[in-house]
Amino acid sequence: MKKYYTNILLLIVILSSTACTSTMNHVAETSESDNTLLVYEDGRMEFNSRFVNEDEIVIYNDGRGGERAAIKVRVPLHSDFYRDSIIVVRVADQYDESLADGQHDAVTTDNIN
Repeated sequence: MKKYYTNILLLIVILSSTACTSTMNHVAETSESDNTLLVYEDGRMEFNSRFVNEDEIVIYNDGRGGERAAIKVRVPLHSDFYRDSIIVVRVADQYDESLADGQHDAVTTDNIN
């Protein structure tokens, strides 16, 4: 009977440790994908799906042929600081097109009387 409890305990420990490991790997992957600053041709800059003011961003060479950025962060009751090591991606040939223009050509209606 004691051997039966030992096997069950060992199985529970193995299952719980693999569940925690897979969750931690997923969290690490999602946080790295958020560290990207998009710079458009017209000068707009987007970070975490929000446009940011260019006065609050410093872009610098990373020494490997790419660019990194530091973004000014404001925290209440503390002094401002810069969050750095953000990867810069320059976006070319991206045009803003309104939804109405795109649907005008795509939607056709046939009126049959």
